[in-house]
Amino acid sequence: MSEVDESAYRGMVAEQNDAQVDTWAADLFIDFAKRLGVGTAIAAFCESTGLDARGFQRAFMVGGGPDHVVGIDTAGSLAAPIFELPKAIAGLRRIDPGARAKLVDFLVRHRVVMSYTA
Repeated sequence: MSEVDESAYRGMVAEQNDAQVDTWAADLFIDFAKRLGVGTAIAAFCESTGLDARGFQRAFMVGGGPDHVVGIDTAGSLAAPIFELPKAIAGLRRIDPGARAKLVDFLVRHRVVMSYTA
């Protein structure tokens, strides 16, 4: 994949409606977890959104994720089932008025992880 200019990409993402930003963020979150591991993906999401472990768990649960599936993996990282990760995006939208900007940051910071399939 060729390098995507950060400012151009940020502008393109910022022009999208909230539903599209959320869809792209969910796709990125899942792709990230599949490629680099769930713990790494959650850590990147938390870094971009300013969440700590407790904040991630809260966003995850508020978004509809079951609390009993969030845990710590053998490497000491937060873990949750890959297919449930997008619940944290929905929850972030509900608990943080600045969620959109944070999700845009997540997309822009980790744009090279996103996969494109036909």
